Amino acid sequence: MKKVQHSEGMIDAIYYLQKCQLIMKHFNTQNPVVVEWLLQLDETQKQFEQNQFHHPLLEQCTQFINHKIIHPFLICLEQIMKYKNFEYELQKHKLEFDYVIRRLQIIREFLPNISQVPLDDIYCLSNTHQEWAHLAKYVQFIDLDDPEAIDMQFEKFNDYISVGCAYAKLGNMIKLPILSMIFQNLGGAFLITNIEKARQIKLKEMTNPSVQFIQNLWSIQDKAPVLKNFMKYSMTKISSHYKIYVPYLFKPTFTLERINQEIENGTLYNQEGFKGLEMIEEHLYEKVIESLFRKDRKNKIKVRVLSANKEIFRKRIQEDEIVKQIADISKDHNNIFEGVSQQEGQFGKIKKVILQIHGGGWVGMSSFSHQTYTRKWANHIGDDCVIFSIDYRLAPKYPYPYALEDIWQLYLWILYFSRFYMNINLEQIILAGDSAGGNMALGICFRAIKIGIRVPDGLFLPYPVVNLNFKIFNPYLLNGLIDQIAPTTILVVVLKEYLKSGSEHPESDPYLSPIIADDTFLTKLPKIHIICGAKDSLTGDTIRFVNKMRKLHHNIKLDIINCLSHGFMNFEVPIVGVTHMGSVINLTCKMVQELFKSSEVL
Repeated sequence: MKKVQHSEGMIDAIYYLQKCQLIMKHFNTQNPVVVEWLLQLDETQKQFEQNQFHHPLLEQCTQFINHKIIHPFLICLEQIMKYKNFEYELQKHKLEFDYVIRRLQIIREFLPNISQVPLDDIYCLSNTHQEWAHLAKYVQFIDLDDPEAIDMQFEKFNDYISVGCAYAKLGNMIKLPILSMIFQNLGGAFLITNIEKARQIKLKEMTNPSVQFIQNLWSIQDKAPVLKNFMKYSMTKISSHYKIYVPYLFKPTFTLERINQEIENGTLYNQEGFKGLEMIEEHLYEKVIESLFRKDRKNKIKVRVLSANKEIFRKRIQEDEIVKQIADISKDHNNIFEGVSQQEGQFGKIKKVILQIHGGGWVGMSSFSHQTYTRKWANHIGDDCVIFSIDYRLAPKYPYPYALEDIWQLYLWILYFSRFYMNINLEQIILAGDSAGGNMALGICFRAIKIGIRVPDGLFLPYPVVNLNFKIFNPYLLNGLIDQIAPTTILVVVLKEYLKSGSEHPESDPYLSPIIADDTFLTKLPKIHIICGAKDSLTGDTIRFVNKMRKLHHNIKLDIINCLSHGFMNFEVPIVGVTHMGSVINLTCKMVQELFKSSEVL
């Protein structure tokens, strides 16, 4: 039997783990915490010893783990042993060590997946391979400034994130809303002057985060009154800013039962051709002509509307034309047409529409928190454009595919009904979605392709989630082990909450993992522009997605910004944010405008 050759990184990892255990045995082994640490270190060592396979990615993976996690852990242990009262010093590092142990658990989960990566995968090929040379025509790396200067800005920004984490934690401690708000604000004020305490709270919460903590953290701009008011007054000024509430007019299309049935019977990619839309039956006409400004979060979809145009709403709702439109597009009538009629809306001044879908792991954030850039987009593109920024329903209360259904309902409303309420003569529509929003933007396109209605004219996707099957390994996933804002420990939780029933299939459902979609769907996608960070754990799957689209000769472009991690579009916060993000957002303004130009009707 041929002996498997160890990689140098694997040998080092096993050696470092053994050394860590030897040092730790000098501590009080009756302490349950120490016992647990030793157990986890031993389990990790065994996992490394059992995964002694030859694979191009193994050395890269183990070198990263050694350099970023195991070896620093060993050095810290060695330093502690130099103290006379090393037991006392150990307690000071408990939170730090707990986080190391948690990440080692995650490493044990994905380590066996490395051997499953096919040898012809792009990450297994040399960087001089022709596959990378071909891909280079579609991918551009962008430097912002001196990397050290940017790193220093992020260090300061991470301290504010620590305060935000502590603030989010304080919000979970008291259930009464008023008392919770007082406690949070007083505690937050204290933590701003005690950053080290805030860091400790962040470390503890990031190790085993609850979904409530993640929601509070990622929605802090919405939930913290002081910060929310500060954001309101510091945001870019805009001519039109409204909140409307769009009714559910169509029977649900995205249901888990329906999607799973289509996967099971092999009809998921059957393209049907437009035969009309199934509309709700009860009180349809009353719902469609009801005021968009009547607040109703239970029965309507909240949408933030932004535009540089002061006059975006019609003075009178065209009720007769709404009735005709229902007759035209409903399956219950014979007068069916493909596309969108423009006859009644031909005098509308607004010809461009952006449907913006916010990220936040399907559990947090909102249209409000993304105004730091959506307002700039609206002003940059001009008064012939309107942005619809949706507040879809969030997990865990509303898991997959509720959010997708909300976006689909709004997309159909924009196509078929928006012109009766607004000065819209729709010529171009672009979907823009960051992170989870990018995932769902692709899903909306797939559904439009399937039933034969208008597909968006372009997609702008900052750091999109294109694969929810985390068993498919790529080297960029390692970045999640050291990410300060969206670490793997958090991503694991939000994924679990979004795929709550356990009957979802990210390995075969393209609405969850767009990267696996059939070529018949992928080739019909519009022009795509993606932007992401070189330090983002999701960038690896994005590169794979772009390479797949390249082979289909698709019009797609990927810009990777060096030094940036996940979620950077939300880092331009006044005073406490990363100043270089202003130039990034200005760059995205030009990218979105270019998408409109390249898809103009000739």
